[in-house]
Amino acid sequence: MGKYFKIEWMAIVMILIMLGVSYLIKVKNEKAKLNASAKELEIFDSVTIEINATEVESRLYADYTVREKGELKMREITYIGASAKELKSKYGRFIDDKFYLDDNITLLQDNGYYYEADHALYDKRSELFYVTSPFVAYTNGGNIIHGTNLKYDINEEVAIAENVDAVFYTKD
Repeated sequence: MGKYFKIEWMAIVMILIMLGVSYLIKVKNEKAKLNASAKELEIFDSVTIEINATEVESRLYADYTVREKGELKMREITYIGASAKELKSKYGRFIDDKFYLDDNITLLQDNGYYYEADHALYDKRSELFYVTSPFVAYTNGGNIIHGTNLKYDINEEVAIAENVDAVFYTKD
């Protein structure tokens, strides 16, 4: 009976060792899953060109682009489109045809109007430019307009702003 008693103890010890090893492997795999990046795509110095059947509709340049959880985040953005001659921003996100822009935003229009702000939204589909921070607008006649919020309809060329402070120059 003493022989079987030793074998039973040896079997119990082996089972405990196997359970311990399998637990350690499971813990290591869970830690690896937690450390995995959520990045779906990462690009440095990218150029994105949007075209239709006959012409180039827009170009988007970015120093750094990453796609995480379906959201495109970019740094040092320059967007050139049919309605925006040049739209620049330090940081931005692109979700559902909308650019959410932050820090050093500038918009230059074909008509010579130039806007500066810190936070804005540009909707490509409706071609609306919303400034959600204090802004400065320069017109081609030398006029300077300051305000706190701005909604600019690019197609209609109509701007609506709040708390406007402006200097207008007219011809005599």
